[in-house]
Amino acid sequence: MIEKIKKYIINDIKHNYKYYLCLIFILLLFVIKFDYYVYSPGSLVDLTDRIKVENSYNSKGSFNLTYVTARPGNIPNILLSKIISTWDLVNLDNIRVENESEEEIVERDKVFLKETSYDAIIAAFKAANKEYKIDSIDLTISYVFDMANTNLKVGDIIKKVNNIEINTFEDLKNEINKYKEKDNIKIEVLRNNKVVECYSILQKENDRLIIGVTLAELKNITTNPKIEYIFKDNESGSSRGLMCALDIYNKITEFDLTKGRKISGTGSIDENGNVGEIEGVKYKLSGAVKNNSDIFIVPSKNYKEALNLKEKNNYDIEIIEADTLVNVIEKLK
Repeated sequence: MIEKIKKYIINDIKHNYKYYLCLIFILLLFVIKFDYYVYSPGSLVDLTDRIKVENSYNSKGSFNLTYVTARPGNIPNILLSKIISTWDLVNLDNIRVENESEEEIVERDKVFLKETSYDAIIAAFKAANKEYKIDSIDLTISYVFDMANTNLKVGDIIKKVNNIEINTFEDLKNEINKYKEKDNIKIEVLRNNKVVECYSILQKENDRLIIGVTLAELKNITTNPKIEYIFKDNESGSSRGLMCALDIYNKITEFDLTKGRKISGTGSIDENGNVGEIEGVKYKLSGAVKNNSDIFIVPSKNYKEALNLKEKNNYDIEIIEADTLVNVIEKLK
């Protein structure tokens, strides 16, 4: 039986080898990736059902996230980027820090997503003069520098240093300062919901002792009403912060900021409501226009670029400059 099957397979390959070679070639075209992304305009993400608020006020319009469509740098996509004017070939070196892998970039952006999501809630509640409570802080690693002598990874949550509990960045700094350069410290972290024991050999930079990582303080918050995010696993990055804060504010206050309009935008935000610069304005603005947005909100540092794009492409859309959440709220009112 086995011999018959082998004979059949060999004969089939002999007669159809050209077909199989073509199939393998086509598969390789899509599987082999180069160190590039292909960027193009994205669409909108309506936050109406992506952010759940208990007993929320109704809205006649909507707040929408804008995003950049990022395709893998395989041969078909690279060739198409030379033909389609709105597709741009972007070297990964332009978005990576040092020698980050593509997987590390993704993990870093997921940390930023969590950070901006928590800060958006706090900023919205502050603007609405409503109470909230920070229950705890997850001190989370967002990047590990090449020079670091450690086995820590992006996404690790630092829990203890040499058996001393760590809750904030200040706790970590105070504990590290008890040691000296080249000391090997034990760091207990939470990794994929499991406790893992790691190490770091302390180094000195600008008279400061460091473990060679950047950190984000991810806040666990209790609010009334309760806020729930519903996002997909492949979503990441900090540029959603402003629009999330606006949507939350609109759902916990009586005045409808949308006034029936489709409002799109982008921008990071901190817990005090300060709006930060973002990348990819031309793709996000183009996506907003194509999806018939009435308003596009953009950080102050990107505002001039957005106005130039509007004039150059004759876009029919109102552009609002965003420096703080409170100022944007007043402009929308």
